[in-house]
Amino acid sequence: MTRTSVFLVSVALATLTLVTPFAFQPSLAQAPTGSGVIAITGARIIDGTGRAPLPQGTIIVNKGVIEAVGPAATVKIPPGATRVDLSGKTIVPGLINAHAHLNVWQGAKMSVRDDLIRRLKTYAMYGVTSAVSLGSRPADELEGIKLRDEQTRVTLDRARLYTGGLNAIGKTPDEARKSVDRLADLKVDVIKYHINGNPNDMTPDIYGALVDEAKKKGLRTFVHVYYLKDAKGAVEKGTDILAHSIRDQDVDAAFAAELKRRNIGYIPTLTRDLSVFVYETRPAFFDEPFFRKGIALYDEEVGPLSRPASQQEVRNDKQAQSIKQALQQANRNLKILSDAGVPIAMGTDSGAEGNPGRWQGYFEHVEMEMMAKAGMTPMQVIVAATGGAARVTKVDPKIGTIEPGKWADLLVLNANPLDDIRNTRQIHSVWVGGQRIQP
Repeated sequence: MTRTSVFLVSVALATLTLVTPFAFQPSLAQAPTGSGVIAITGARIIDGTGRAPLPQGTIIVNKGVIEAVGPAATVKIPPGATRVDLSGKTIVPGLINAHAHLNVWQGAKMSVRDDLIRRLKTYAMYGVTSAVSLGSRPADELEGIKLRDEQTRVTLDRARLYTGGLNAIGKTPDEARKSVDRLADLKVDVIKYHINGNPNDMTPDIYGALVDEAKKKGLRTFVHVYYLKDAKGAVEKGTDILAHSIRDQDVDAAFAAELKRRNIGYIPTLTRDLSVFVYETRPAFFDEPFFRKGIALYDEEVGPLSRPASQQEVRNDKQAQSIKQALQQANRNLKILSDAGVPIAMGTDSGAEGNPGRWQGYFEHVEMEMMAKAGMTPMQVIVAATGGAARVTKVDPKIGTIEPGKWADLLVLNANPLDDIRNTRQIHSVWVGGQRIQP
């Protein structure tokens, strides 16, 4: 699969296949050498900052980076630039999944590298141009890091990857610090750890040491949580991001204020909980054309999830059924925290090995729809999936918004998502670093 729009691409955009490809790079890398300037004109621009849309704006892209953006009357198009007229379209930044996974599943019939690449291509095909992988398997960790590093040298036809490698662990404070040190030596982008609300969890002194060591290494920490008490403990120890919803009770006003004061990021991952129970029957979205654009990857999971016996197991699973109430609680807490001004980032937990039905690419659009249904405005959702996710994760200062100096990672839509967040599914084309991904 490719990282391209699955929908029809205009003749004007098709001419971009003649433009010299640009190499793409992660976080602080220099822009690649190359030639060619692109002037994108006529589209409504939603820049990912939360500012009002710019009608009929112009974007100048030079060597994969946005050089200028603004009203047509104020942005000068350089002589010789390739002009692309996107009148009537809406452009938003490429989506960022702040809680993704990039794992090879058992039984894969291709190399680890090839399997990971096809997953990154699927993300891109759906407009997800950056994925922050919060937990690899041992077989995937090093290959994921290689792919991340390769972004400095090759032209991307897939999503940008940022990775935490294996989750940090430890049964003592010293073990936890050594786990972080190992990951830091691998040059991961972030650190992820778990608090599951059970007796086998790391104690506060252990995960406190883990967080402290990560700070010494300049790495942000993400924590898997479910319970409010665990979230409070993690925040008290200096954790930067809550990587799942709080799902046992309402977040109190004092804690919401503390999250805002400390600038703690919150990733609701609503589709993670949806995936636990939705396959008690065959979901209608299995037949949606937008879902089936990814069937080359999804088909290996659709079959087993469609079996009556599998669906009966879900219906009989008390834990799966209890998640329905947990998801309602997650919706309430997202609204509480968003209204309180807590930084929100879109994430899905998609691609987690051993957890079928968390669709890489498709579920990011479902997640945004669920965030809107929980009470966020379309603009708030778009920011959470773009500039907000970039600010929360801090994995790359050049992603997330349509501004000078940022990578030209763009999602071009046939309809305005501010009218209906489901319009993010009306994909016209996807660009990474100023190059349109080819079908």
